[in-house]
Amino acid sequence: MKNLISKGAPFACALGFALVAAACGGDDNTNNTNNAGADGGVSDTGTDGGVEDPKVTACKTVVADKETQFAAMLPTWTITDAPEMTASGGDQSLEADFAGKYRDDLANHPGCEPRAAYMANTSEPFSLDNEATVPDGTSGGITGYDCGVKVYPTTNEDTNKPIVILVHGNSSGPTSYEEYFKADLAGTMISNLAGIQFTVDAAVREQLATKLLADGYGVVSFDARVDLVATLGDYSADQNTGNPFFNIDHGWMVPMLQDLIKAVMVNNPDRKVSLVGHSLGVTAVRDALRRLYVESKDGAAGSVNPFAQVKDVVLLSGANHGVSSGALCATALAEIMRGTVACEMGDRTAFQPTYFTKPLNGPGDLFSTPCADGDFAFGDHDACEGNVVDYTTVTMEDVPNGDLQDEFVSEASSKLDNGACVANELITLGDFDSSGYFFTGAPGFLANHFGSARSNAGVQLIMSKLAD
Repeated sequence: MKNLISKGAPFACALGFALVAAACGGDDNTNNTNNAGADGGVSDTGTDGGVEDPKVTACKTVVADKETQFAAMLPTWTITDAPEMTASGGDQSLEADFAGKYRDDLANHPGCEPRAAYMANTSEPFSLDNEATVPDGTSGGITGYDCGVKVYPTTNEDTNKPIVILVHGNSSGPTSYEEYFKADLAGTMISNLAGIQFTVDAAVREQLATKLLADGYGVVSFDARVDLVATLGDYSADQNTGNPFFNIDHGWMVPMLQDLIKAVMVNNPDRKVSLVGHSLGVTAVRDALRRLYVESKDGAAGSVNPFAQVKDVVLLSGANHGVSSGALCATALAEIMRGTVACEMGDRTAFQPTYFTKPLNGPGDLFSTPCADGDFAFGDHDACEGNVVDYTTVTMEDVPNGDLQDEFVSEASSKLDNGACVANELITLGDFDSSGYFFTGAPGFLANHFGSARSNAGVQLIMSKLAD
């Protein structure tokens, strides 16, 4: 049975190898923000029987201390879009016109196109050989959202749990969170191009989307349609000047994602929403929430304050403080999406705040965990409508000489430096994705980078955080 997300009804129903990124609101802008007991008996205000959650208290202390530390900067620190990312004319279908710019006109966005259907090999260009059975899904059906999204029907949804939106990374799609299997690789030892050797799973191993559905969550998976990048009017397949590996930037991804988040919230005003992002999906999630908040603060028609409805933000292998390929920004590639996203992220080895990260992170990462204390967001108090948001980062631990760590991010570049307001979690060097997933012709190429989203340890950690 096809189940859709429709207004007023409960919901019943992510990187190429040249990649550069680690890569409930109603129409009246009001939200139901006090579902006490819906998450373990603790109210949305972070209190239990009138006693404030110690984590919330500790976070408030961090915020107060940083407000004092950066008091001179805060009055002039903008949280609006960077001018470098604001379009001023041009054709959205031309990469040369819109690389690095927000493509806010979704009616003409070249990636805002739903798929005819979702099967194992129809949502990303680099894994077309998947032999595993993945969870069934319908294409779209969300009122108010017309771009790509996979909606997972379910018959056992627990409407006391949040709706989970899964957000993939660069050169990727919804299969980032789904099973992958190839019989001729099963049980064999492979050496991937990143330099690690491992035995490929001998049997299909369940991934996050399947586990969430089995546990009663409503689940949708964002789809940025990165396989449409090659259709841009001035696209070139040349590796040095073009975009043959389907890289995208925040300007491509974020406007669609923020529209999806808003549609899910508006259609389900009495439900919480949790967001899980991997790689480029991490900073896309954070930026979409920032832009939605700015819209709400400005009183835009139909806007929602997302932080009144978000429960969890789980950030997997994200480039919150730079990416290994950030140096690409200094090359000719800076003029195309493959390079502009590097400019947005910055270089993890010598990170300096970029025009993109400044409004997102704020001074000293003060803005990096909006509403973690139920009060403060992007320099504003009383911004959360009483709702506390839980933040978690997950990345692979470093080793002293840098070998075998995550191919794109490090512990320092992935974590959010906001003390008690965030749980910065690590998985071990052995917690890589052993399925051989992602790149046909070079199996398991990004096994470390996908470990946070696809290893047993990574999936278990995500499930535990969402259940808190």
